[in-house]
Amino acid sequence: MHFPGVALVVGAASGIGKATALQYAAEGCLRIAIADIQISALEQVQSEIQNISHKAIVKTLKVDVTSLDSVQAMVDAVVKQFCRIDYCANVAGIIEAGDTVNLSPSTFDKVYEVNLRGVFYCCRAEIAQMLKQTPLTSNDSTFPARGAICNVSSQAGLMGNGNLPSYVATKHGVVGLSKSDGAKYASQGIRVNALCPGSIETPMLGHLPGGEEGKRRATERVQEIAMGRVGQPAEMAQCIMFLTSGRSSFVTATTLAAHGGIRNQ
Repeated sequence: MHFPGVALVVGAASGIGKATALQYAAEGCLRIAIADIQISALEQVQSEIQNISHKAIVKTLKVDVTSLDSVQAMVDAVVKQFCRIDYCANVAGIIEAGDTVNLSPSTFDKVYEVNLRGVFYCCRAEIAQMLKQTPLTSNDSTFPARGAICNVSSQAGLMGNGNLPSYVATKHGVVGLSKSDGAKYASQGIRVNALCPGSIETPMLGHLPGGEEGKRRATERVQEIAMGRVGQPAEMAQCIMFLTSGRSSFVTATTLAAHGGIRNQ
């Protein structure tokens, strides 16, 4: 794939975000911004990127996606150094278990602030910048583009889960936001889509009880997947590469479900 512009990965310290940042480097993107609230982990990701591509210029940024000012400062810093932003992967997210009766309002608010409002803040700043940009042409498409955004939702954004109402609600919201923005800005050369991963081997997947109960749930989770295994972060990164590259030039306002085939959905 051809990525002649600037990539921004929000939530790049671990999991799918980290794999995405590394994949941009592997695909030849030479200007990469990585952002997360965990700045020390980002420094390790930066080192790994530069091991993949010695020519890549990497900017690391601490960002709190629950703060509009922090998100805007992140985008401003990327533009100050690279003059534009072309490919955005908004990956930052958290998960908290608890059914609706027992989930505290403060916990629901925390999940909402990161998973949905945080994605809204990112899209708001990213799209505003893209609207100012001259369209860029890549070798992957004959259609110039001002930018492409992939918001990482979840399999939970496509179905329900009684033990995860806050997570499910916010991830459904990410799908709705992506479809709305994708439709609104398509005519101006900006594409927005949502990726809906299933069970992926990331730190978030570790949010299971300990002991036998945890093992039981892990086994049940795999049994629900037609492929008989959980996915890898690198597989999700490949999906993000497609959705933000010129190869998906006619794809916007939709979702890509990458869950290995969920039985009985």
